[in-house]
Amino acid sequence: MLEAIYQPLSTIDLPAELEQWVMKNAPSIDIGETEVRGALPHLAELGVLDLGAPINHKGELLRQAGVIEQLARRSFSTGFALWGHRMCIEFLALAGGPFAESNLTALRSGTMPAASVMAPGYKAVAGAGDLKLRISRDIQGQLRLSGRIGWASNLYSDAIAIAPAYGFDAPENATGPAGGIIVAFPLNSPGVTIGPALDLLAMRGTASTYVDLDNVPIDQDQILSSDFVPFLQRTRPTLSILQASFCIGLATTSYAQARENATGVNAIFMPEIQKLGRKLADTKQQLAALAQRVGTETSPHPVDVLTMRLDAGLLGTELAALELKTSGGRGFVTTSDTNRRYRESTFIPLQSPSEAQLRWEIEQLSK
Repeated sequence: MLEAIYQPLSTIDLPAELEQWVMKNAPSIDIGETEVRGALPHLAELGVLDLGAPINHKGELLRQAGVIEQLARRSFSTGFALWGHRMCIEFLALAGGPFAESNLTALRSGTMPAASVMAPGYKAVAGAGDLKLRISRDIQGQLRLSGRIGWASNLYSDAIAIAPAYGFDAPENATGPAGGIIVAFPLNSPGVTIGPALDLLAMRGTASTYVDLDNVPIDQDQILSSDFVPFLQRTRPTLSILQASFCIGLATTSYAQARENATGVNAIFMPEIQKLGRKLADTKQQLAALAQRVGTETSPHPVDVLTMRLDAGLLGTELAALELKTSGGRGFVTTSDTNRRYRESTFIPLQSPSEAQLRWEIEQLSK
């Protein structure tokens, strides 16, 4: 069982220099002294920023999941940031068109970061929310984008963002996914105001905050798709699998540390550690099997993907808590790796789709 737990999701071996960069910078990324985007050019040089994009291209989605998992074993923030950037490559590669093609090269080289702001779209398609942005047309015929992005990451001034919005022809009282479109825009566009750095519990180097949009000019080729629901349904499995990958990365490291700590009186936790270890091994196998089916004639069922994603998130939070419980006083020191992983794990049930949304969706789809 131990071999199944510790074995990476894929056979990609990250260079020692990259692993050292990630481990060395994990603490400074945590407190915001280092920007996590610094990892992107290194990953681009290895050709691991866009594996499987789009829709499991060349069957390489599992390899991309493996890269994210290995990074998250050392720095949850780095695996998380790669997920967001990689999803934007997914969206652009799937959509095609002049705007997408003109920006993909920079994204694939890691020289320009990208922010996925698609959470409200997936939530709307699930029947659990509405879109927060809207496109209008002014008297000169110029398309304008307005609204507020309540939370996103990779929000650098030179980044592009990809978001769902109600189209200019959607009814004023539109709700849910009706009238939705996918739009991309540079974050240095006129009318974009990126919020200040927030005093986060962890992950301060991920450029996470809010964004206000006030009549941001949008060209027609920045509308990536008006085929809203099918676009989101096609990309949801990839999003969920790659999210699960960074949860599993953190869970794997916390499992190893908790097991190592389970001596003396801490041995009382060993049955719980072993139980979660078996669940971790099973979830990794499920992730691998689901990833290999994305984009094939036997595409995975949404319930199976969402259940695996929920399980991966729960493993991350539960094993990080066990690592903390078994660590002694050093785990209470904010600069320790144990403390950092515990704080990072508290983000997992909040990240969209939240634990509540996942449970609700699974319940709705299982009726």
